[in-house]
Amino acid sequence: MKQSGFTIINLIILGIGILFIAACRRPDFLHALVFFTGIAFIIPGVINIFSLLLSEGKKDKYDEKDRRDRPTQSVWARFAGWTVSIAAVVLGAMMCFTPETFRTPLIYIFAIFIFIGGIYHLYMMARGLRPVAFDLWTYIFPAALIAIACVLFFLPALRRPESQTTVVLLTGISMIIFAVTSFFESVGIRAYNKRTAALPSTRTTTDTHADTPTDHTLPLSLIHI
Repeated sequence: MKQSGFTIINLIILGIGILFIAACRRPDFLHALVFFTGIAFIIPGVINIFSLLLSEGKKDKYDEKDRRDRPTQSVWARFAGWTVSIAAVVLGAMMCFTPETFRTPLIYIFAIFIFIGGIYHLYMMARGLRPVAFDLWTYIFPAALIAIACVLFFLPALRRPESQTTVVLLTGISMIIFAVTSFFESVGIRAYNKRTAALPSTRTTTDTHADTPTDHTLPLSLIHI
């Protein structure tokens, strides 16, 4: 994906995080979130069911020669398509009509995604974006994501309905932290590229007076934007 694509995604995540924080005191926010998630399951499920029905209808119109000449889905592929589509519609309907049942699982889903986001940024800053080196204080951001995920996952008090405000607030803060961390990484990469373009010798080179290569990496604090 291009850098502009990542920027758009991070802006969307940032906007959703701000929305979560702004709406965290609404008593029906989690219920509304579960409801619209259910709608998001139902719509593609119904569309896929209609597509499967149309494909079955077209298949019956073909004679034996056309069936041999035309590529068709296997029995297992059609079975999987029907199963996934029906399951999506049923799950979506349950989420729409009984949102309270899915409130606690939604908290665990938030925690898992936040934890994955923290591990992702921790890896990218430590190894994935080398030779860009980030200052130690920047690791506070992915560490905060992991800490929030652990709080959401392991704190039983957050399962209570009266703790909904805290859950939504922590989730919104996590989204903002994720987007801000991505912004720092992007700035670090661009600044490093600008610096190394001006000073080509800063790339990894072999020292003429030694047998080992010398890695000239630039810490984020030394990169001038």
